[in-house]
Amino acid sequence: MISEKIYQSVFDELNKYLISDWSKLIVYIEYGEESYSIEFYEKNDSEYIKCYDLPGVSEKDMAKSFSTIDKLFSIERNKFSGDLWTNMTMVVSRKGKMHIDFDYSDLSSGTYMFKKKWKEKYLESQSQILCKLQIV
Repeated sequence: MISEKIYQSVFDELNKYLISDWSKLIVYIEYGEESYSIEFYEKNDSEYIKCYDLPGVSEKDMAKSFSTIDKLFSIERNKFSGDLWTNMTMVVSRKGKMHIDFDYSDLSSGTYMFKKKWKEKYLESQSQILCKLQIV
């Protein structure tokens, strides 16, 4: 099991990128055979903003932060014997609530459909709920 300290370190690393009116942070980490991928989304009052679209954030700084996060998770992830998770989603609310989902799907044949379903689950479904609440 990954310690709470690791999750706190991830949040601390990404905290410098949070916009002032953020309400939710969603972090996606994916591991392949020889690679990893990290991205995050911040939600303000009405929409999610992908990390690469944040104003005033350099790709070099973000790459450095992602490398730091990878080092934290690689060490912990490789301590497990047996099946390793292929991706993890961390959801943090501004109020301090946190939820972690681990997934063990085989992503070796591509991630397009998986990522599409992931976005529907974590990004679009939340927006649709907000829209329905506003329409009623």
